Amino acid sequence: MAKKIDNKRHQELLKEKEEMEKNRPHDIDAMRRWKHSMTKILEELELFKK
Repeated sequence: MAKKIDNKRHQELLKEKEEMEKNRPHDIDAMRRWKHSMTKILEELELFKK
C-alpha cells in the first residue's frame, strides 16, 4: 500500500518538475519563487532514489 502511494507521489513530482521546466519565469522575483519551488521538488525526488 505505501509503495503504491509513494509511486503515485513520485509520478506527481516528475510531472510538476516537467511543468515547471516548461514555464520558467523571466523576471527576478518570479524566478526566486520558481527556484524555491523547484528546489523543494528536487529534494523530495532525491528521497525516492534511496
